Amino acid sequence: MEKKRAVIAGMVIALLSLTVVVAGCTSSTSNNTTSTAPTQTNESAPMTKTANSTNVTSGESITAAPGRNFTISLRSNPSTGYRWEPQFDRTALSLVDSVFISDPNPHNLVGVPGSQIFTFRGLAKGTTTITFNNISPSQIVSDQVTCTVTVM
Repeated sequence: MEKKRAVIAGMVIALLSLTVVVAGCTSSTSNNTTSTAPTQTNESAPMTKTANSTNVTSGESITAAPGRNFTISLRSNPSTGYRWEPQFDRTALSLVDSVFISDPNPHNLVGVPGSQIFTFRGLAKGTTTITFNNISPSQIVSDQVTCTVTVM
């Protein structure tokens, strides 16, 4: 009976030790990137224009200079499998960069939303449209945001 108790106590200690080891295996990497994009919870206005640090709702206009960069930020959560894909006239604009910046995440949780920041460059004078399609994992457009850009 004493031997049985010792075996059970040993198993409990081993299980607790394993639990502590597994719990300690979470990532402790911190994201030191700071986002200047404002956090928005209103899904009807998910876009921010950082060129002038003002909010831009779908359908609003942006003015850009030829050869100069401007950015548009869309609320996003890539961990869901959804992604924003811009469609635009490549003779008028150039996509310079696209980067995801997570919202503050002090507990290093997985799946934290943030902002997808698109950097464009105006190439040719004129007015054009950028349409951002939110593509689901099954390749269906679930949402769409349109922005008019005037390069002058």
